Amino acid sequence: MLNNLKSEYLFPTQVVSGTIKDFDSFKQDLIEWIYQYKENDPGISKISNKRGWQSLSKEVFTEEGFEPFKDKLIPCVTQLSNEFRVGRQMDLVQMWLNINGPFSYNVSHRHPGTELAGVLWIKQTPESGRFVFDNMDVGYRDAMLLTATDRDYLEEKKMPPEYVPQYTDGTMILFPAGLSHRVEINETTEDRISLSFNIKII
Repeated sequence: MLNNLKSEYLFPTQVVSGTIKDFDSFKQDLIEWIYQYKENDPGISKISNKRGWQSLSKEVFTEEGFEPFKDKLIPCVTQLSNEFRVGRQMDLVQMWLNINGPFSYNVSHRHPGTELAGVLWIKQTPESGRFVFDNMDVGYRDAMLLTATDRDYLEEKKMPPEYVPQYTDGTMILFPAGLSHRVEINETTEDRISLSFNIKII
């Protein structure tokens, strides 16, 4: 028998999120602006998105039409960023729009060249494509161990092969840009709408 038996869980990854106050008061205006924006934006060539549309511009926060939403969204980005306790300046360097129509999805990917990545869910349901974090590093290294281990135990200890955060319309999340993530296929006839952004440490 053993003395001093203990289990340790190493190298957690910080992910922070929150729901924007009074999001419903401007949600429809934001959706209408995004659709208007899409009419004049051809969209970017396919990167992680399959069949979906991503705005060609990665600086939509500088657009004149974004002004009504700036004071509502940018302070929330700052608040989430502060939770990482980084002792240096952090700048919002990219922000783009996403519309995933029926049968659209995003393959697992990361955001190279930046430190933090974020998402604001604007219009979605689980059936229109869940946002999923993939445990790529541990998952590949310990694949047999993970698949053989009790799933409830893995969930409890935050070690599952994949993880779906809790979110609703108006939830904003921020996470390390190297954390693999994807969006499942939209199985509805409605569009799934989100806003993504990147933050760089200066």
